[in-house]
Amino acid sequence: MSNYVNNRQKLYKEIPDNSLVVLYSGALKQCSADENYPFKVNTNFYYMTGIDQDNAYLVVTKVRGEIEEHLFIYENDPIKVKWIGAYLYPNEAKEISGVENIHFIKEFDAYLLKQAKRKGIKNICLDLEKSPFEGQVDFGKVLKDKVNAYCYDKKIVDIYQTITLIRGVKEDWEIEIYQKAVDTTRLALEEVMKELPSLEYEYQVQGLFEYQIKKISNAGVSFETIAACGKNAAILHYRTNDAKLEGKNMILLDLGAEVGKYHADITRTYPIKGKYGELEKKIYQSVLDCNKYIISIIKPGVTIMDLQKETVSFLANECLKHGLISEKEGIRNHYFHGISHHIGLDTHDPHPRYAGTLVPGMIISVEPGLYFEDLGIGVRIEDDILVTEDGCKNLSKDIIKEIDEIEEFMAKFN
Repeated sequence: MSNYVNNRQKLYKEIPDNSLVVLYSGALKQCSADENYPFKVNTNFYYMTGIDQDNAYLVVTKVRGEIEEHLFIYENDPIKVKWIGAYLYPNEAKEISGVENIHFIKEFDAYLLKQAKRKGIKNICLDLEKSPFEGQVDFGKVLKDKVNAYCYDKKIVDIYQTITLIRGVKEDWEIEIYQKAVDTTRLALEEVMKELPSLEYEYQVQGLFEYQIKKISNAGVSFETIAACGKNAAILHYRTNDAKLEGKNMILLDLGAEVGKYHADITRTYPIKGKYGELEKKIYQSVLDCNKYIISIIKPGVTIMDLQKETVSFLANECLKHGLISEKEGIRNHYFHGISHHIGLDTHDPHPRYAGTLVPGMIISVEPGLYFEDLGIGVRIEDDILVTEDGCKNLSKDIIKEIDEIEEFMAKFN
């Protein structure tokens, strides 16, 4: 049984009987003239099929407990194949997805109409993920409107949350791919540490990392690389990456390699010339101690909100101890984000992060930070953690983060 067949079986156990399920891969989006933005497949569709191409549909019926699956894909045009390459052929789509019935997209509307009107179908199950971006097409709503145009007597069931909850618990094969993404990130960061003292600009650090992950695993980036030195590190999602490293003591790197659609998400804060300053050491050590403490208390049954409360308290006490704040409430000015999020096919895997408890198989981040813009200091240390039956496993434990380890490593090459 293919991994994607197994994923779908989990979904079928959760959806009501007498249902029609429709999932869509997404569409290409034009950026200018004859150019499109790089295609990003809908991750719920991908999780259920393994198909990574635009304008594909999975249509499933569950009637009296019997499952019937159909996949709709582009039919290749010989002319377009010569210009841009081929989409999957039916036999390839069947092999990847495990769906036996493969059709071309031109047949989709007629098939959907037939199934929506089919006797016995009472529920239409759609992925109604809400798009937060103004002007972005809401494909779930488009499908919903199309179904409603065919028939008004069916109940629309939103299965977005159902799928994301299933995705939240990773299988062993997913964890294996994820570990490769983390290991690729580690190897690239080691190359960055070797070269860092000789680099002049933030964008050179970014470029070196992205070159290395491509060289090592033909990996893409999990998200836009953050390479922030000095006061730029106090900007949580800094994106410019164009400042000079000269005169700055540290650089914060928030980055990750994407391997097999799984996104590593790692943050390290390095001394640009190989040695941390005394104040930087104090702040760094406080963040590091918090990082290690939070990892030590992760286990099934704990919530991310529990971890957040512990983080705020820990960092406040550290800052009071070092005279960085005068009262505990002052921590809000220097730590202003969440400690954790779920990770997987998305860098921020969708999940009811603050409501549900952690269970074995989930992968989450642990990323405490302290930010002092006036001091030109920002420190964040982020690891990727697998929740296990009796605690957790740090998937990024081999990405060094102790002060002496980093300084010793950099000294060997500079």
